Amino acid sequence: MNINSTKQFSAESWYAIRVAPGGQKMAKAVPGASEERVGEAQIERECREKGFAIFMPSFWTVVRHQRTNKLIEKRFPLLVGYAFVRVSGQDIDRVKQLNYVAYFLRGGGHYGLASFGDQDIAQLYIAELEKRQEHMTMKQNGEADVRKHRRNALHHQLGLIFPKGRRKRVPLRMLASAAMNSLPTKAKKRCMSILMELEALDKEEVACNTNGLALSSAA
Repeated sequence: MNINSTKQFSAESWYAIRVAPGGQKMAKAVPGASEERVGEAQIERECREKGFAIFMPSFWTVVRHQRTNKLIEKRFPLLVGYAFVRVSGQDIDRVKQLNYVAYFLRGGGHYGLASFGDQDIAQLYIAELEKRQEHMTMKQNGEADVRKHRRNALHHQLGLIFPKGRRKRVPLRMLASAAMNSLPTKAKKRCMSILMELEALDKEEVACNTNGLALSSAA
């Protein structure tokens, strides 16, 4: 990951944001929505309605409805807790005011924020397309193939965590990890590299905020 360090203040960049709790859940479906907005998350809908470009790497899979026990399609984030917005400096403060934006990650790029190049975003987009194609192939092959894929990817890991007989509710991070592990090697390495960097930047952000609170309380 190369975090941009050039200071072209007037140019738009892709900035990493920490998504607030609930922001990556699928929003209520809108009748007649365009294809690219089907399954959009709350953070995506909020940004688009305010006129901001957003990219949240994701994947589709089939899960079992807890109440009806039916298999349903759902969309999940590939990078749990993170998304990217493409804005110029004058719009950063407006994005910060959105309900589902917790904060921007800092990293020494434009305005001291973690900014990412189009090449990085393109790599994540390619990974998303890989997962989408995989999902469409499984749909064409039928429910049996979907069940087999999910069982192979998750059952062993869940069996190590949950006692026998307990209903296995798949943790979101584990689901995303399984999706990432099934990517081609190059795409998997790129996604893992970006995720590790985002998590490292996020830890620094949390540490700075914690220290700031401690100093304030001491004063």
